[in-house]
Amino acid sequence: MTTRTHSPIDPGNPAYWRDRQRGFRLIRDAELAAQRLAEAPMYLHGGYDEDGDVIAVENLEPHDDLEAAIRAVEADPTAVGILAAQGRSRIGGYAIGAVIRELDGTARFAEDPARNPLWGPDTD
Repeated sequence: MTTRTHSPIDPGNPAYWRDRQRGFRLIRDAELAAQRLAEAPMYLHGGYDEDGDVIAVENLEPHDDLEAAIRAVEADPTAVGILAAQGRSRIGGYAIGAVIRELDGTARFAEDPARNPLWGPDTD
């Protein structure tokens, strides 16, 4: 049996709306970070070496930004609740573990190894 804890809906309470606004903002920040990652170049120009060859520098900043944004979403129970209510377990193709745990391995999320006993290192 699944036990879920949700904050009560109180539309007259300003704190409720602040929490909702913060949750949606965190989700939007993660979506924008995923979009920047998709559009960002994989390598940056790092100059030339002594032979005149280009020194390529890996562009890791968009990856770091998306990882930080997803960690912020996972840390916020309101954002996790919003995504779970929408049935979204991924942002930009990256799984959000807290949402998958919130949805508790329903049929749509059976690919989660922690929830599916048939999923293991010897399976395809």
